[in-house]
Amino acid sequence: MNLKIYSLIAAGAFVLSVQSGCKKDFLKKDPIDKITGDIALSNAEGANKLMKGVYDGMYNDYNIWDYMTNGDVTSDNAYAGGDNPANIQIDLFTVNSTNGNVDRDWSSLYGDIKNANEVLENIPKVADPALDINDRRNQILGEASGIRAYQYFNLVRLFGAVPLILKTPSNLTETQQPKATIEQIYAQIIKDLEFAITHTAATAANKGIVTKGVANALLAKVYASKPNPDWAKVNQYCDATIAGGYTLFTSFNGLFDSANKNNSESIWEMQYQGYGGEHGNWMPGVITGTGWKRFNTPSNDLVKAYDDEGDLIRKNASILFKDVSSDGWSDNYWSKNNYPFINKYRADDKSDSYMIRLADIILLKAEALNETSAAGWSQSKVLVDQIRTRVKLGGTPAANQAAMRLAIEKERRLELAFEGHRWFDLLRTNRAIVVMNAQLDGKGASLNYNVTPANLLFPIPQKEIDRNPNIR
Repeated sequence: MNLKIYSLIAAGAFVLSVQSGCKKDFLKKDPIDKITGDIALSNAEGANKLMKGVYDGMYNDYNIWDYMTNGDVTSDNAYAGGDNPANIQIDLFTVNSTNGNVDRDWSSLYGDIKNANEVLENIPKVADPALDINDRRNQILGEASGIRAYQYFNLVRLFGAVPLILKTPSNLTETQQPKATIEQIYAQIIKDLEFAITHTAATAANKGIVTKGVANALLAKVYASKPNPDWAKVNQYCDATIAGGYTLFTSFNGLFDSANKNNSESIWEMQYQGYGGEHGNWMPGVITGTGWKRFNTPSNDLVKAYDDEGDLIRKNASILFKDVSSDGWSDNYWSKNNYPFINKYRADDKSDSYMIRLADIILLKAEALNETSAAGWSQSKVLVDQIRTRVKLGGTPAANQAAMRLAIEKERRLELAFEGHRWFDLLRTNRAIVVMNAQLDGKGASLNYNVTPANLLFPIPQKEIDRNPNIR
């Protein structure tokens, strides 16, 4: 059987953009199993290679870098830093349809969906009985379904209504699909993740693989992010995730030590071996270092939040201050003799990044309990205090539903900073506008973001509008 590789609305080419303002080039590696042209897919070996190509394809601009820019620079956790116009637009809420980051995010996410669709279409047709040993065929289909769901989850949170592409387009008309509704997109995400729960492995030593734990955790996050959250479902899937054998890692700082990759807290984790191996992580090189101005600078407000909480452990694990006074650039917000850098990615090109870890799910369960009833805050407190105890903080003083709501929001911020979650938390809790418009710089002056509802989603890239008149 021939596998037809197609060009979708957003071609899934793995292109590493060199950021404007960088003073060095970053090595680009194409996935070793990336399949181009027409290939014969007739046996279990080919099926496994095709699935590996899906995972390899995820080492793209979105999953390496933009996930954090979108989650933290858009929010109150970081400034754009550097001199990249696309990042600065995201920081200042002046993004338009020609923004380069927006265009490549659309391409990266639809490229991953394209690869997953190829698996879902073709693996059922492979006749090799070896593919059914230990139910491998269904496991592959479950993993591909999970990845497709995850990337549609990212698309709907970034762009809102988008085309829902579930099969290989066979003609131009099929590539020019109209937007699906947000409700239709979430329904498909849930369907894919329910399939993934049924067919993926319970656990995997390699936390880069989609497992039942990943699917359960994603469903918890999806049900919390829908326009009308279903807190009973959030609680259900948080419980299912927690029951999957994950435990909080003893040391918060140790979570970001390369010696502790794929640890007990990790649920889903990008796997980087460095450029001497299969995949290298170029992101640390653009956020930390001297000589030229790096990107994604921690904000004054985040540092103040750590200090106000007396949270030295998470502050020091998350942010590193350096004297860069000899560097020939300026900054509007920080003194260069004590300048902050993100500190969660310390192993250079070998730094893994967490897509989901257990603390995220524990705090999401706390949120579900608090939202389920006015008295749920007391159950939530046990979970919030569990997270705080690890970093040697006393119990949260929150003593009612409203106070606990804000306490959980703050705890998620301090715990998950620079892991790509903050902006999406503010969006799903309808707090983005009020939080961002209250932002001050280090001198107490308003940052004047002037965020409106029109700023909460990315515009569809102009290139895609030009290609597809049905998404205008």
